[in-house]
Amino acid sequence: MNIILGKADTEKLGDKYVILELDTVTIKSSAPIVAYCVVDNIPLEDFPKVEIYKKLHSDLMEHYRNKRWLYCEDAINLLMGFWNKELDTFYESLLKRVQDFKQNAPDENWTGVIAK
Repeated sequence: MNIILGKADTEKLGDKYVILELDTVTIKSSAPIVAYCVVDNIPLEDFPKVEIYKKLHSDLMEHYRNKRWLYCEDAINLLMGFWNKELDTFYESLLKRVQDFKQNAPDENWTGVIAK
């Protein structure tokens, strides 16, 4: 898996690779930048499910930004192990954040952007 910062490069690669949104980050005082991953090692037997899992991943990120924690937990449990396990560390990290937010809700202005 490779990481790309910003949307511009994703458009060039989107026809040949699976591109998935990860986190939105700010670095120091920068404007928010969306990080994406390029999944290029998908087992042949998973090909029939790729579009379904791309949608599930996309929905996960939308629900995360909208503080729908239960959906996030369920989606992460379904996504773990897919993508040839390349995103499992991301999903584990996201699950930990979700569980923390369930215990200590972020403030009302929270947008899901991570300051680095």
